[in-house]
Amino acid sequence: MTLLTTHNPIRPLPEATASELMRIFIDQDTDALLVGACLALLAQRVPEAQELAAFADALSAVAVPFPTVPAGAIDVVGTGGDGASTANLSTLSALLLPRFGVPVVKHGNRAATGVCGSADLMEALGYDLSRPISDLEKDLATRHFAFLFAPAYHPLLGRLREIRKRLGIPTIFNLLGPLLNPGQPPLQLLGVAREELLAPMAGALARRASLRRAFVIHGKDAEGKGLDEASIEGPTLILPVTDGRVGTKLVLVPRELGLAAPARHALRVADRAEALAVARGLFAGAAHADFRPAVADAVALQAALGLHLHRQAGLEALPDTLRETRAQIDRGFPPPFATPEVQP
Repeated sequence: MTLLTTHNPIRPLPEATASELMRIFIDQDTDALLVGACLALLAQRVPEAQELAAFADALSAVAVPFPTVPAGAIDVVGTGGDGASTANLSTLSALLLPRFGVPVVKHGNRAATGVCGSADLMEALGYDLSRPISDLEKDLATRHFAFLFAPAYHPLLGRLREIRKRLGIPTIFNLLGPLLNPGQPPLQLLGVAREELLAPMAGALARRASLRRAFVIHGKDAEGKGLDEASIEGPTLILPVTDGRVGTKLVLVPRELGLAAPARHALRVADRAEALAVARGLFAGAAHADFRPAVADAVALQAALGLHLHRQAGLEALPDTLRETRAQIDRGFPPPFATPEVQP
């Protein structure tokens, strides 16, 4: 018997089988070719909620633990894989939220298939990805922000990085990353690149005992293509999760929120250097030459959704919260770990 005959993922797997398959993936003795074949097969279908939860639980069981995070802490994260090459909207909104007193425990990694991952941007901004846990705890207490570099907490996943890069397609690990925050924050804003992933990702989050509230979101750009973030170009679908229950789907329309249509490709960046320039322009405020109003709108929208989770507020007040976050961006905001090089 081979791995593909005993754990063939072409069809949904029972939870116990999914857990065992993940343990096989991270076993150093498992043939890399078989792992790649399994990942390619998994990528051909939408995983079910119980599979995602079982995969995540198996990985969390062997992860480096992180101490208890503050009540009201949030992670803002996307699955990636939308191919849109936008600026780092989730990361930038995570850097904005501490200005409103929201503790942020951001879990992220370098880009696997995209232009600039959250860790790539954080490192370029001068953040030390190797900060010890004791320092990160202090950061959360004093600056309301900590960035947890995924490889430091999930060392057994290191062998899979080269396999994923060679495959060159989004894999199940794009979906699992947002479920693996070792801080287990009680709030989460989670963007998915494909509409059909809304329900399984929301269902997986609902199975997390530590989670209190979440929005699983999926946006559409001006051409109707999917985005793993709230969109300022087209509608955004939202599945709320509250205390283990998935709620009713909601739809946000940017024009109803007072957001003007952006120029074509206004959110795109070509490379890490441009992603860094966009971030610094945002930190510096509306008067800076590198300030991009469309990026500011998009970051303000993500941050406003995060604020609503933190404040336990209904989305009917979202336009007011959006104006609040946008006004802060216009004024500029140093990131919550600011060094002289990244002060506005």
